[in-house]
Formats: sequence, C-alpha cells, structure tokens
Amino acid sequence: MRVAAAIVIGLAVPVLTAAVSGTPIVAFNRLQPGAWQLRALDGSPPRRICLADGDELIQLGHPGAACSRFVLTNEAGLATIHYTCTGHGYGRTTVKVETPQLVQVESQGLIDRSPFQVTYEGRRVGDCGAAPRGR
Repeated sequence: MRVAAAIVIGLAVPVLTAAVSGTPIVAFNRLQPGAWQLRALDGSPPRRICLADGDELIQLGHPGAACSRFVLTNEAGLATIHYTCTGHGYGRTTVKVETPQLVQVESQGLIDRSPFQVTYEGRRVGDCGAAPRGR
C-alpha cells in the first residue's frame, strides 16, 4: 500500500505545481491577438480591449490592478483562474476558447466590497487601433 500511496502522491505533485500563480494559460495559446469586442449577455454596452496574450480576459472586473492569481483549470480550450487584488476584492474567471477568434468569458467576485457577475461573448474584430468591422 505504501508503494501505491507514493505513486498517487508523486502524480499529484505536478498537478499542484501547475496551479501556482504565473503558470502560462494553455488555452490562451489558441487566441489570435488584436482588437476584441466583449458583448455582455446582460445587454450592457459592449467593451473593447486590445488582446495581446489572453491575460487581459482574466481581470475584467479589476483591469490594471496588481493581483495574485491561482490557476484552477488549465486545458487546451478552457481556463479557470481565481485572483485576489489586496484591498480591492477578488474574482474567479472562466474562459472557454471556442475558436482563435471567439471566446466565452464568465467572471464573478467582489470589487471594493460590491459583488459582480458578468458573462461575455468575445470576438476578434480586427487589429488593435483599427475601427471595428461593420461600423
């Protein structure tokens, strides 16, 4: 039984190590950089972001804040990240990459003691700095 336990423990260590902050998000390798429009499914006005590597999708409730991150799911088409912004709240974001130009993003948490929950459909609309297509 000790051998079996050692094998199970040995297999668990890489999984725990992969969850540490700073881990590259595998799903983001599929995304095409550029200008993206995020359409909130609650009908609020769309947001535009310049996507370089996908990290911009993680902290939509806390843009630009210095936050620690913990990767919960890190798969080819799916990532879930919990982040904490000391003094400003926290969030948990799930990004589902459907194609290099289409994502689904769900995020919830607290922003300065106020709860938030948003769901976006994100589509690449061109290069950063370019006008969106169809306007």
